[in-house]
Amino acid sequence: MPLLITYFELERLKDFSQALEKVDELRTLVPVQVANIELEEEKIKLVLHVPADSLKLTRESFPEAVVVA
Repeated sequence: MPLLITYFELERLKDFSQALEKVDELRTLVPVQVANIELEEEKIKLVLHVPADSLKLTRESFPEAVVVA
């Protein structure tokens, strides 16, 4: 299952909170799973497991994210 990785600045916790809300919304459409949340070099790293057939929809919600197949 591909991973979708995105980062958030610590001083922008509201953006991170909104991202978690997006994940909840996506779960009504596709089986997205939070694989990991960690602090990495002063940024919050959010890693999602995304089914390959749902990557396009998920990328629309997280356009700045990187996909690792």
